[in-house]
Amino acid sequence: MIKNNEIIFLIRTYNEGNYLLDTIKNIQDAWYSKILVVDDGSKDNTKEILEKRNNIFYIRHLINLWAGAALETGFEFLRRNWEKIWIKYVVSFDADWQHQIEDLEKFKRAFEENKNLDVVLGSRFIKNTVYNIPLHRKIILFLAKFFTFFISSISVSDPHNGYKMFTLDAINKIHLTMDWFAYASELIDEIAKNKLKFKEVPVNILYTDYSLSKWQKSLNAINIAIKMIWSKLFK
Repeated sequence: MIKNNEIIFLIRTYNEGNYLLDTIKNIQDAWYSKILVVDDGSKDNTKEILEKRNNIFYIRHLINLWAGAALETGFEFLRRNWEKIWIKYVVSFDADWQHQIEDLEKFKRAFEENKNLDVVLGSRFIKNTVYNIPLHRKIILFLAKFFTFFISSISVSDPHNGYKMFTLDAINKIHLTMDWFAYASELIDEIAKNKLKFKEVPVNILYTDYSLSKWQKSLNAINIAIKMIWSKLFK
């Protein structure tokens, strides 16, 4: 059985000080005590809120380096310090209330039922999920699924879902080089290249006006594709 103190939450944040404390509280109220926040150069009050807290790990980028870089920074911190923190699993979790802490039981159950798993991926597009994502963005995510398959030869239903759970062995093998949202497809490619075993579980994503307002624009999907193809062909 996976114990709560064997898990650390990795939260990337950028200008989300108004939401972050409630997200942290929800995690801690569920009896998870280990939290790492990577502040990706926020210009709001995030630094003032977090640097005074002694019950979380806090890392700050001096400038905004985007989502992939923030995740890799968190991974590298854990690669170097996991023995001091005493963890076995890492959960990537959004700062803005989109992810539901209750869904973590599905991730844990997947690992408990299959000891050979390296990564469990959350998905909005398999059974028993509830979400209110607009149709045009659903279409973009649907196309991202096929693009990720082209890049990695792995079929996953929701590659751009940030709710994931990793073993430490997986973290040691996955290395991200793409900073913008292309990292999500690159991460799946890393799973493929390292032959990591994975499973998808259904998660419920709560979309608010705020979370939708900061969602990547449709044209960014084209930029993601160009960057990934360039990396794949000329790396």
